[in-house]
Amino acid sequence: MGAPTNRGYEATMNSETDSLFTAALSHGETLKRRRLVLYAGANQPSEAVLAAHAPALSAMPSMGPSFHKDQPGTELVSQFEVAIRAEACALFRAEWVEPRLPSATLANLAVFHAFAAPGDLMLAPAPAHGGHLSQRGGGTPDLAGLICDELPFDAANLCLDTQATARMVEQRHPRLVMLGRSVMVRPDDIAPVIEAARSVGATTVFDASHVAGLIAGGAYPNPLDAGVDVMVTSTYKTIPGLPHGLILGRNPAEGEKLARLLDDRFLANNNAAMLPPLLRVLQEMSTSGPDYARRVAANTQALASACRARGLPVIAPDAGFTHQMLIPIDPSVSPRELINTLEPHGITVGTCPDLTRPGRFALRVGTQFITTLGLGTTAMEEVADILAGLLTVGEADGVKLREDTPPSRSAGLARVEHLLA
Repeated sequence: MGAPTNRGYEATMNSETDSLFTAALSHGETLKRRRLVLYAGANQPSEAVLAAHAPALSAMPSMGPSFHKDQPGTELVSQFEVAIRAEACALFRAEWVEPRLPSATLANLAVFHAFAAPGDLMLAPAPAHGGHLSQRGGGTPDLAGLICDELPFDAANLCLDTQATARMVEQRHPRLVMLGRSVMVRPDDIAPVIEAARSVGATTVFDASHVAGLIAGGAYPNPLDAGVDVMVTSTYKTIPGLPHGLILGRNPAEGEKLARLLDDRFLANNNAAMLPPLLRVLQEMSTSGPDYARRVAANTQALASACRARGLPVIAPDAGFTHQMLIPIDPSVSPRELINTLEPHGITVGTCPDLTRPGRFALRVGTQFITTLGLGTTAMEEVADILAGLLTVGEADGVKLREDTPPSRSAGLARVEHLLA
């Protein structure tokens, strides 16, 4: 008898992994043609952005400042870093930009280490108000040893409680004040908070990950123009790029301090292949950003109005729209179960805390992905029809799946495919 082999196992695994590769290649078309992507933290990059991805730039490390790196043959990487800094500074009216970090979460962590010390106090948004894990206590700030306290929130007006926050800053004397959230349905008035922070020597940080594309296009107030010291953002939400991180600021000395930290303690390497697509999307935003941002905000307003007209409850302002609106979920329904049930019917959407009712949840609906596909305000009527065809309002003024919705994929999927054809 011969020795046992694993050929059968290898054949099975090869067959399974082949199907994974095939599914991965077709996933982009699925998202564009067979899913109504209303997830507020995703977007569809252009073909030019996707084509700019350059894996060969990551063939070796590129450690150190631009044009002074430890490795030879990295001049092209340095050229892209410099070009990105120039483009991002012009787009966001910043004085310095750090383009080497792969995500906004790691960008926030770098900011914490650069501009604060263990034991320092940071005031930050609460999870119930959309505070991201990279912004608040129990999350990434803990890795830097920061003590976090929660910022006041004005639930009635769906925004930061500006005056209460300014008073809190003046009374608590924090080292950092973290502004911006992952749930932002209207702009915050941050000027009084910035003034209070300056009076006590605090550094203000604005996490613009969800609204950076709207800032670039002029549909959301630029925090740097308002006087924020540091702005952090990802590049794949309202910026329609690939996942990456940017840190921007107003004081060049602070940019140099951050860069020294990254070079000495933070970055042994970074994926330089992501630099060309980052430069390309920034260039696109500089030319088409204003029209794109206007269309995103207009689509959110139109979708909110259309959903209300069909009897769906909506949490959104009367004016000053971003890319997000919320649809409260009935408390009898598991939020995760609801979104998992909607997905086979062609609806890809996420959940978040209900800003108006503590302890409850909502569907967080974003319009940026479908806006990049070319859908306009007229199409929002059909989007609302699809949602209303799957959802009904429960006794507690929240939505749940209609009882007459068939378990098959046909209920909403056919309408989604027709809309996106």
